[in-house]
Amino acid sequence: MTKTPQAPKPFYLAIIPARSGSKRVPDKNTTLLGGMPLIAHTIKAAASSRKIDRTVVSTDSEQIARIAREWGGDVPFLRPPEIAGDTSPAIETILHAVNTIERDGCRVDAVVLLQPTSPFRTAAHIDAALDLFESSGADTVTSIRELSEHPYWCWTIKDGDFKPYFSKDHMSMGRETLPPAFIENGAIFVVRRSLVAKNTIYGERIVPYLMSRESSLDIDTLDDLRLAEFLLEKRVQ
Repeated sequence: MTKTPQAPKPFYLAIIPARSGSKRVPDKNTTLLGGMPLIAHTIKAAASSRKIDRTVVSTDSEQIARIAREWGGDVPFLRPPEIAGDTSPAIETILHAVNTIERDGCRVDAVVLLQPTSPFRTAAHIDAALDLFESSGADTVTSIRELSEHPYWCWTIKDGDFKPYFSKDHMSMGRETLPPAFIENGAIFVVRRSLVAKNTIYGERIVPYLMSRESSLDIDTLDDLRLAEFLLEKRVQ
């Protein structure tokens, strides 16, 4: 019996974007959490993945690059300053990294974007998201968490008046009748290479990967950092 040839394994490139100049938490990507620089938690998670083929750290900072390398990070280039500003779109960082790696002769099939501000995202989460990417035929897999504050209960201010964002009928809905609502947690994005070429990370078919609230913790403020420290201490008790 002739065996059907198997399709080649897709090449997954993980990118850890870590620019300098964080404002709410100074030197956020290298600040210590549980005795490790914040970025090191993501470097270790990516290194333990059974599916990622290569992980690169994209940074504009020599200091971040040095610390990332000390913790096993691959930093083959520095990100140009013109795509390292506060308002620089993530897709520019992704494109720069992919194009740089592919110039060495490696063809990337999908990108795994791993933001270093998600220290509780593990290798198991990454691999589960990639399994979902493969089994679902998605263009994009994005990690999410359930919202505790439902958007139907949101308000806005218009001409000085406080108004329901949707309607008063929506505002009066009881929790048990609310449809499920989710938000991206920013921990994992899996994106087809063909989408990156179109300057986007969102394709026609977007599939969610649900994570717990604790695993979804994103370090954006000092309070987030303190909460992360508390959760780490709680785990070792």
